[in-house]
Amino acid sequence: MKTSSTPSGARDRATSPISTRAPHRRRAARGFTLVEALISMTIVGMAMGGAMSIFVMGLKIMYRDTERLATNASLRYFIAQMSKETLDSTEFYVFPNYQALDASVNLTSDVSTLQSDSYGTQLAYGDCVVLVSRVDTDDATSNVRQFRIYYRVATDTSVRAPIRYYESQDFGATGSGSPLTTLLNAVNLRTTPTITGSRQIVGSTRGRLQAGSNPAYYYPIFATETDADTPTNYSVSVNVEVINGTATNNLLSSSSFNYTISPRK
Repeated sequence: MKTSSTPSGARDRATSPISTRAPHRRRAARGFTLVEALISMTIVGMAMGGAMSIFVMGLKIMYRDTERLATNASLRYFIAQMSKETLDSTEFYVFPNYQALDASVNLTSDVSTLQSDSYGTQLAYGDCVVLVSRVDTDDATSNVRQFRIYYRVATDTSVRAPIRYYESQDFGATGSGSPLTTLLNAVNLRTTPTITGSRQIVGSTRGRLQAGSNPAYYYPIFATETDADTPTNYSVSVNVEVINGTATNNLLSSSSFNYTISPRK
């Protein structure tokens, strides 16, 4: 009877590959442990959070810069237009606010009241100014050729409000035969602040904050300084804060500009 005579070395070689490859296959199929996955997710989350914070910061900077550009553009446009038209005017009138133009205007009692400061200078403030151009610049009684009105649509100086502009028709070289009060009474801003022929030139404005006032008090945006007893025909000071942005994220951009202009004499 024959018996198997396989050498022991051959048996070892035959079984050896099986015993060494099996553990390797088990390790390859095992994958990541829970701890490894959590660590990886934490690292990825931190990287994404850092990238997101940089992205949001960039958006905020871009937003602020955009609002500043919009603020400066609005301010320059308003001041440039008003300064040119004031220099082309022969007289002006400062009113407390737009509601003073109520179809029964009195150019003596309805204009802003003069106030004397500590130096004895007469000052008058208001959120509405009327610029008047007459046919004869040396004659205050000559016919009105044209008038223009700049006004903030608010009666409370602390409220942010737009500035609107109204321009009358040009009555030509001979001017209008109607008195100025009659022409102004045809523009009833008290009833219709967005009257036909007016347009908005600045979206949100407010005057200068009075230092140390409690509660806070904001000056009207127009002022006149005079040594006479009437707030007309001297100089107009414009001190306005133009505001852009939204209060939701408190990203407001503002500029204050003090500019003094005088009508032609």
